[in-house]
Amino acid sequence: MTPIRLVAFDLDDTLVSERAFVASGFRAVSEYLVRAGIVDRPVARDLQAAFDAGVRRRTFDHVLEARGVEATGDLVRTLVEVYRSHRSPYGDRRPDITLYPDADRALADLRAAGVRTAVVSDGPLVAQQAKVEALDLARRLDAVVLTDAWGSEFWKPHPRAFLWLADRFGLAPGQCLYVADNPAKDFEGPARAGWHASVRVRRSDGLHRDDPLADPGRVCATVEGLADLPGFIESLSRSG
Repeated sequence: MTPIRLVAFDLDDTLVSERAFVASGFRAVSEYLVRAGIVDRPVARDLQAAFDAGVRRRTFDHVLEARGVEATGDLVRTLVEVYRSHRSPYGDRRPDITLYPDADRALADLRAAGVRTAVVSDGPLVAQQAKVEALDLARRLDAVVLTDAWGSEFWKPHPRAFLWLADRFGLAPGQCLYVADNPAKDFEGPARAGWHASVRVRRSDGLHRDDPLADPGRVCATVEGLADLPGFIESLSRSG
């Protein structure tokens, strides 16, 4: 029997809605643009509409140009920073995000059962730090690994985060399991690190819900949420 002693989670669309952070970031950008006198009325709805229509690059350029504002490189870089950090010369905003209710319960139940918990998340460091702080994850988890602190070359699917976590807690790789949503990058790293096959989450609002799973052997289960995760982990530990 090889009991699961560590469960690490992806952050976006696993523990928290990525769409919620996007909307919060757009509100921060809109507030900055209005207060700086760059636009005469809020643009958060315009940004959200562009995002919902599938615009993922040059979103700020697209909306600014529709308002007759030149999207200079300096302005767009400023808006990206405001979006990610929720900070501007006009004041800091707390990202308007919360844990999914089932994630909140699962973290508490796993800790109560003596299972260590962690986050492994990619993305620009300032944005991921803002999320971790807003969700109070440093207090709630045993470890937080934001791979951009090492550099983007160590983003998933690089196995460094998973190797580091197992070593950090003195665990065999087979005692560690990852829970995540993105089949394009999330499951290769733990597999290369020798971890137990991962759990895939397909949230109803997940950006990668319908993405194909390239290697089913890297996933031991697919779930719609985390309500039953603690019981599933217990059953894995019993079955070995």
